Amino acid sequence: MTGRLRIGIHSDLREHGPQADIYREMLGHFARAEKLGFDSAWVRSYHFRRASQTQGFSFPGGLPSPFTFLGAVAARTSRIRLGTGVVPLPLENVVRVAEDAAVLNAISGDRLELGVSNGGQPPIAAALGVDLGPNRDAKKAAYLHTLGTLTAVLDGEPVNGTDQELNPPAPGLSGRIWESALTEQTGHDSAARGHGVLIGSTQTVPAEVTAAAYHASLPAGQPPRVGLVVNIHPARDRRTALAELADDIVTVYAWGKDWLPAAGTLEEKAAAINVHYGTPAQIAASIAAFPAFPLVTELQFAVAYGSRSRAQRRDAVETIAEEIAPRLGWAPAETPSRAEAS
Repeated sequence: MTGRLRIGIHSDLREHGPQADIYREMLGHFARAEKLGFDSAWVRSYHFRRASQTQGFSFPGGLPSPFTFLGAVAARTSRIRLGTGVVPLPLENVVRVAEDAAVLNAISGDRLELGVSNGGQPPIAAALGVDLGPNRDAKKAAYLHTLGTLTAVLDGEPVNGTDQELNPPAPGLSGRIWESALTEQTGHDSAARGHGVLIGSTQTVPAEVTAAAYHASLPAGQPPRVGLVVNIHPARDRRTALAELADDIVTVYAWGKDWLPAAGTLEEKAAAINVHYGTPAQIAASIAAFPAFPLVTELQFAVAYGSRSRAQRRDAVETIAEEIAPRLGWAPAETPSRAEAS
């Protein structure tokens, strides 16, 4: 680990329940996270909701407009970094992404961390009227072109060869781009571009492989930026936690089974999707033993798995700041009293 460990709260905002209630709940959790000393708050972009007809499970909706939501977070906070984790560039108009990012960065006081990806599932692309094409090499080339356009527009270059420039200006924001990195090669490539990497819980290769590749290719003198999503579920013991997690573990593993490590038992499936559970001490020990942990600069904690109530998720956020992250060497950005965080 290089430098001070940072921690963030991460949400895809698709927990079960009315979507408006979920949005309002997470606004409160992110504001509370700032008071508890968290360094960052991250949200995932996810279009639509759908039911799988072939795999036997459904995915609820999520957050199709991360910049709008993070604007509301910005209005409720003053210090915490605001991250998109991530915006799938193949599904978006990249100039509009740059504009939305610039506005959010301006109203938040330069707090935006801009996470992007080469993601995009065919059903969602079809619903948006986007043709991803079948050729993976062509898709990657298109992503790199789009990423280059995003960087250029953020840096104030003329937009698409016209006399138009980004407004409001966003100096320095291109230096806060993070790429979703699920493979070893993406780790190498993102580092060479000077970007950070965001490593998820359903990697096509082990997280430590991607993180090591990133560090190996990082230019000399460039500070590393490696964010790792860790799903946690505090409980009185591991058996209780695993029982509460069972439905979510089975669903998520079924979704990613084609590229995740082979797993038969519930415990093996939990490990495959990077879920840490049990008492705060057990969770901290599990994360510390995770092979990618020494290579990480920021842990992004997700608390949705196994949680069935707002109070449970709120308590989990507090437990991270007070009992889990300090065991991993983290110190809060500020040290408010518990009363101030209530």
